[in-house]
Formats: sequence, C-alpha cells, structure tokens
Amino acid sequence: MRKVILAVALLVMMGLVVGFYPGYVEKPVKDGLGPMAIRLDPRFPAPAYHNPLNWWQTHHMDVVNRGDFTQQDCLHCHQPQTSCNNCHTYVGVPEIVDSQ
Repeated sequence: MRKVILAVALLVMMGLVVGFYPGYVEKPVKDGLGPMAIRLDPRFPAPAYHNPLNWWQTHHMDVVNRGDFTQQDCLHCHQPQTSCNNCHTYVGVPEIVDSQ
C-alpha cells in the first residue's frame, strides 16, 4: 500500500512539474512578429555605425558607457517600449525610461 501511495504522489508531482513548467519565450527579433518583436520607426534609416547589427546589439552599452553617446541620443530614434525594453526584459537588465 505504501508503494502505491508513493507512486501516485510521484506521478502527481511529475504532472505538476510538467503542467507548470515555464513555456518557451521567443527571442526578441527586429521586425519580428508577436509581443517580443523589436520595432523601429521606418522614418529613420539605420546609421552606418549600427552595422553589423549583431555586434551593435551586444555592445551598445559599451558605447554609452564610454561616453560616445548618451542614452538621450539613442532615444531620438528608439522608443523604449517597442525597440529597447523587449530585449532588456528578455536578458534581465534594467528597462530604459524615457525622461522626455
């Protein structure tokens, strides 16, 4: 009887783990679909220094920390809710707050 109770408890625990396991969260992608899509205003062409894009995505904070640009410079073209904070939330860094 004890083995049956243990087996049932194990099955219930496994069912709970599978049932409440976090779902897949799609990586934010420029011009992608869905709530994590990165949208940039098409009126502003990407400047040459944003190429290659994958380097810029991972090193843009280095450029800001060095003082080449300020966060306010970035906000002339980028809207935090549609082109910054999706990625910032995804990777777990503080969100950008538009102080304008």
